[in-house]
Amino acid sequence: MIEARNFSITYRHRVFKKIYALNNVTLKIEEGDVVGIAGESGCGKSTFARGILKLFNSWQIYSMGGEVFVDGQEILKEKEARLSQIRGKKVAMIFQHPYLSFNPVLKIKKQIPAGEFSPLQNKGEILSQILEKVGLEERVLELYPHQLSGGMLQRVQIAGALLLKAKVLIADEPTSSLDAITQKKIINLLKKIVETENLTLIFISHNLRLIRYLTKKTFIFYGGFLVEEGPTDEVFENPLHPYTKALLKCIPEPHKKIEPIPGDPPDLSQKTSKCPFFERCYKRESICEKFPPYRGERRKVLCFYPEAKYRIENNK
Repeated sequence: MIEARNFSITYRHRVFKKIYALNNVTLKIEEGDVVGIAGESGCGKSTFARGILKLFNSWQIYSMGGEVFVDGQEILKEKEARLSQIRGKKVAMIFQHPYLSFNPVLKIKKQIPAGEFSPLQNKGEILSQILEKVGLEERVLELYPHQLSGGMLQRVQIAGALLLKAKVLIADEPTSSLDAITQKKIINLLKKIVETENLTLIFISHNLRLIRYLTKKTFIFYGGFLVEEGPTDEVFENPLHPYTKALLKCIPEPHKKIEPIPGDPPDLSQKTSKCPFFERCYKRESICEKFPPYRGERRKVLCFYPEAKYRIENNK
């Protein structure tokens, strides 16, 4: 459904000139997959998601390279008119900040996408059914965004994706600005919608517990690089990359001391010729001064670490 090959994005910056936000990311997401993308702030999670749909202004981007295929269609070279056929109709996105995703001076009914209906379908009836699926009443259509809660606005975004019959749903930190109870409702709604509508879901979050609960496959990003991927349970139970191990130790647990990752994230204004995690890694060796290959089949990892190499070669 989505395939990236050596996908790279460099931002334009007035001080540093260039920010290497995404670097040679290669991954594949099959139809029906429920995948999670995790990593600390600034690691490239949202940049990857927005890059799939080219949701950037021309002045923001210094360069964009590689290939990205959505349902077999290469999109990086497509013009804006063709991209509009992909956005929403093939891939829909739920943005992180619900109130910034809507025009504050228009009622919700003016911001729900039109969708595609056959002559035999009643638009009002279909819309009513979809609102019911996401747990909303029809009265919300007559309200303005500021009259709805954050959770309700996220439900409106999900309803829009269902109206357009999108095949892929990208949820970019959809619960980060919501309270715990609303978070749970939105996560359970996403899980139900994905199962009943047979959607492909890309769930982006820094909340590792939500990643583990919701997804079946996990991609770990660091410093603009994809450093590890594999089935979610395996990544959480037996992480291969030292960064993944350090990241999982940051999950709060009762009676457990949180171990923050030492050092600072990498400087994205400079290209690196060695492992991007080199400066912070407790397992680094002299070979790590070189750039590691991304290797493995079922489990993949960007690392020279002997333990990771052993597990990959023995399919463990």
